[in-house]
Amino acid sequence: MNTMTMREFDSAKREPRARAAAEVNVEEPFNVEEMFFSRTDKRGVIEAYNSIFIRVSGFSSEELKGAPHKLIRHSDMPKGVFWLLWNGLESGVPVGAYVKNKTKDGRYYWVFALATPVEGGHLSMRIKPTSPQLALVEQLYRDIRKLELEEKLSAEDSARLILSKLAELGFDSYGAFQAHALHQEFEARRKALGMPAYNDLRNTETIAVTSEKLRHELDELTKKFKGAELLTANMKIFAAKLAVGRATINEIAKNYDLMLNDIRNHLNTLVVPLMGSGIWDAPKELSAYFMICASHLMTEMCEFFESQKSGVPGVDCESEKDYLIGLQKAYDKQSQKAVEYGVQSAASIQRRAEFLRRMVLGLSTIRIACRVEAGMLRGKAKGLETIVSRLDVFHDEIEAHLETIQQHVSTILLSADDFA
Repeated sequence: MNTMTMREFDSAKREPRARAAAEVNVEEPFNVEEMFFSRTDKRGVIEAYNSIFIRVSGFSSEELKGAPHKLIRHSDMPKGVFWLLWNGLESGVPVGAYVKNKTKDGRYYWVFALATPVEGGHLSMRIKPTSPQLALVEQLYRDIRKLELEEKLSAEDSARLILSKLAELGFDSYGAFQAHALHQEFEARRKALGMPAYNDLRNTETIAVTSEKLRHELDELTKKFKGAELLTANMKIFAAKLAVGRATINEIAKNYDLMLNDIRNHLNTLVVPLMGSGIWDAPKELSAYFMICASHLMTEMCEFFESQKSGVPGVDCESEKDYLIGLQKAYDKQSQKAVEYGVQSAASIQRRAEFLRRMVLGLSTIRIACRVEAGMLRGKAKGLETIVSRLDVFHDEIEAHLETIQQHVSTILLSADDFA
């Protein structure tokens, strides 16, 4: 990360115009339907905000404008969270994070913040977190903050520790965690406000869940074909014991092996792409969750700001509305790209799965040849008959997997049709 940016953000080069009182363990309430935002320059100095931010923070418009955003930072917040936030913003990606802030009179309030780079700086939209995820995060932050103080961890070391703790919880990256968290908060808020479900999110959820099932099915299919090596090995062992028909059985085993190898190579092209290994990498389906939720929230933020903008002294409301609308359009575009990627992946798998089915049909003809040879050998082929029976079971299992894969792909493509 660019350490100079962190230093500028943390030191601010001047004292803030206002200071918060000593922290007290009292929560500052705000309603679940309320949304607020602030926009800063690249150093984290506040340039704009809405009326809800003024009211909740307790600072006046004059005190907020031109002050460093750390004016509202609560001492319970791990440094590693801000390291991750700035790392993401400097990487040009939106960042979602749970943040505990403090008010002017020292009270605290929790938000789920969605911060995004904009021209000249960053814009952070906040909602009230209401999902069970918040309790998990509160404990995580307490543990991390305790270690920061006891072991004098740097912000970067703290961020690494946060990532390792999230990995233990099943999140392979911060990108995967923030996507899950925003979706949880979005849905909890929607239900609390009695709002109807969004079709795009419901369809994306279907695509995400089905894609995971598809990965599992393809993994199982790959394992099955790898295990089939034992069948041809047994066939070759049996052939070595034959006085008559050895060459034929060996040839059958050889052809079966060659076809299995071709199929295994083809299976590698069927794998549903997983996420990369970076901090901000996440499966495309999760990325779609994140951006769709962000788009809907920003649409609501635009409407909310329009209804409240008369009470924001010192802020060019029309200019800020343009920022909000621009972000909403960007979120919407990115969500569409994520969904399209999942659909294209499913369509590709469908084509490749059809080709795989034809390859398996070719493999089945070799199995039939083995069965015919076993019949010709009659009493001399007891061991071979057992192998043929196992081949039959193997092919039945493969057919079942291929059928399930086709069902999953069809489900994804049908869900995707609703986006058209």
